Amino acid sequence: MVSARKRKQVSYNQSDDSDFMSDDQVRSTPAKSKKSTAHKKGSSKRAKRVKSPSPSPSPSSEDDSDSGSDFQEEQDRDEDDQEEKVVDDDESDDKEEEAKKRPKTKAKAKATKNSKKNTQKSDSSEDEQENSDDEVFNENNVKKHKLVIPRPKGSPFADAISPDTLEFLAELAVNNDRDFMRLKAKEWTAAKKDFTDLCGLLMTEVHQADPTTRVEEAKHAVYRQNRDLRFSNDKSPYKRNLSASFSRTGRKFADAGYHISIKPNNESMVGIGMWQPDATRLANMRASIIRHGDLMREALSTDALKEVFDGKYGTAILSDEDKLKVAPKNIAKDHPEIELLRYRSFAIVKRFTDEEVVSEGFLDKVMDVIEASVPFVAVVNSWI
Repeated sequence: MVSARKRKQVSYNQSDDSDFMSDDQVRSTPAKSKKSTAHKKGSSKRAKRVKSPSPSPSPSSEDDSDSGSDFQEEQDRDEDDQEEKVVDDDESDDKEEEAKKRPKTKAKAKATKNSKKNTQKSDSSEDEQENSDDEVFNENNVKKHKLVIPRPKGSPFADAISPDTLEFLAELAVNNDRDFMRLKAKEWTAAKKDFTDLCGLLMTEVHQADPTTRVEEAKHAVYRQNRDLRFSNDKSPYKRNLSASFSRTGRKFADAGYHISIKPNNESMVGIGMWQPDATRLANMRASIIRHGDLMREALSTDALKEVFDGKYGTAILSDEDKLKVAPKNIAKDHPEIELLRYRSFAIVKRFTDEEVVSEGFLDKVMDVIEASVPFVAVVNSWI
């Protein structure tokens, strides 16, 4: 029934300011009282040549004036250069103006240079800090788990989980942080691929047993590893298990379907059915139980399920983690179907040891549970 899974080697492998003078800058150029008429005309022509390409000021130009010391320094340099071009014939007066402006410009240039040096030093110190952090967390900082992961002879098997995958999950449970995941990136990639490969085989087998289940790429059936920390007191960033779901709605699992979870310390499991349906679907379920409760009990009492659950059947194999202690609202406590009506979820769970998970034939054991549960899933989906 199970085709051999080929294992492949995992390879890891501020807006720019104008260079020209504005109208205001041209007008603010100091007028020289002892210039000849010819000189004034020449100066005017040069000023016009400088002025003509200047674009009209944009609404954001006022904000750009406060963009920082570096920009301001470059602006000052441009103004000095333009003044020299406009009045370059009056050398005697220019010397006095330059003498006043150069110290200021040089001081700004020096300050900017020192600022850039300090910024570079700050950036380099941050890089050194990051590198030192990476160097601090290494194999010596990884906490050792206390579990003994079984390694059957000949493992890993094509239809089972690799012992290395359980080993990684066991380490993740005691080193649940991002530093560990960065350090163990290769191991995480290999573990995820190993589980996804198994899910690819499992999806095909599940669809053959229950044609209503969706067939898609195996990776779409696998849940993301990051935890949702918004409403949890546990701020561990990663899940401690690998999980996937198969149903009519795929991983969304909005209907009854089939779920697999791989977790070390003999906590791997297969769950079938529906967990805590919404108010409307739960009301539909209870209304159907009142009318045809015998169909649910019959689906939970097949010979296949009795064999899988070592003789147990009926409500004895339903998960009762959230079962009501008394009758639901508006239901009599002595109702003939009160036992079924008290359930909040309609699901059955089969657990597997670590030895079973890594041993040859694990996929067959999972499919034995799923095939025996198809009638139960069909009843739930017809009632919700």
